[in-house]
Amino acid sequence: MTTLVRAETLKVLTLRYWWALAIAPVVVAVLIAASTRTFVEVVADSADTTFDVDVVSTGVSLGVSNTLVLVFAAVFGALTAGSEFGYKTLTTTFLTARGRDGVLGAKLAVVAVFAVGYALAVEVVSIGAMLLFGRDFSFTTDLFAICAAGILACALWALLGAGVALLTGSSMAGALSVILWFVFGEWIVRAVLLAMDLGGIGAALPVSATIGTIVNAAPSINVDAFASWPSGPMMLAAWVVLFCGLGWLRTRTRDIT
Repeated sequence: MTTLVRAETLKVLTLRYWWALAIAPVVVAVLIAASTRTFVEVVADSADTTFDVDVVSTGVSLGVSNTLVLVFAAVFGALTAGSEFGYKTLTTTFLTARGRDGVLGAKLAVVAVFAVGYALAVEVVSIGAMLLFGRDFSFTTDLFAICAAGILACALWALLGAGVALLTGSSMAGALSVILWFVFGEWIVRAVLLAMDLGGIGAALPVSATIGTIVNAAPSINVDAFASWPSGPMMLAAWVVLFCGLGWLRTRTRDIT
């Protein structure tokens, strides 16, 4: 298994997309961290109720940054899991291994590890920018909770992208499916469910469960529109198990000759 993981890691490192996908979320994380506190202070001055500017600005900055990076992690997962379909190298990979299960397990493990690296990079940059541009910034329980939840969500979305790519047999189909669902699909479905008075079902969808996982991880923050802990991460993990399981099964039985 160690040899398979090493081989899958080298496959990723030989291509440029693994670091290119990290550039955009890191840059955006800096911009968000630099401007969020000012925006929150303006809202606080004009709001009828008072709230802790430090807590809210930290939550918004890290929450938005973590939500953005998981999309790129999902694209990374789709490209990593589906690239061999496009390059027509999957047959050789399976023939040089003892079985398909080991190869698929190694791919998913590498995808999850790189996704954790993406999340850590964005969070370190975001916290550094908040320290540089913010005032009265402090390391709180909310900060560590959101960071931990962001890392978990990023790894799960990378696996979700990988699962869709394995299911469709195409890295492009996997990446586009994840992006379109994140940007448009889920919100359309949620609007329809809300109109049918089924808004509770919408909270179980992947994006909503993810937002709840990240934002509601902070003890002092609770957004009722999204899933709370621990139901949020459990629902997101269920989606990952579903798509990775279907993708795994489809790849095990796929004709690759």
